[in-house]
Amino acid sequence: MQAFDRLDSDTSKLVLLYLQRVGDATPDRIAERLRLPLLTVMATVRYLAEEGLVRRLAGSDRIVLAEELRVRRERRAV
Repeated sequence: MQAFDRLDSDTSKLVLLYLQRVGDATPDRIAERLRLPLLTVMATVRYLAEEGLVRRLAGSDRIVLAEELRVRRERRAV
């Protein structure tokens, strides 16, 4: 995943890998599953969104990979 090249934070990489595996999740769920503080996850998600790597689903608090990353993931699965 080329997005990893842009990231210095292990937490950011971990959140991206988790979303790649599960598809979408709430910040609460990400924090619970990765055993991270919720505030850390919230800050990480905000950073990843600013970098264009994740986005919130419209009308929801669920986080998903940005379109570009999902397309790459789906291509590798085929």
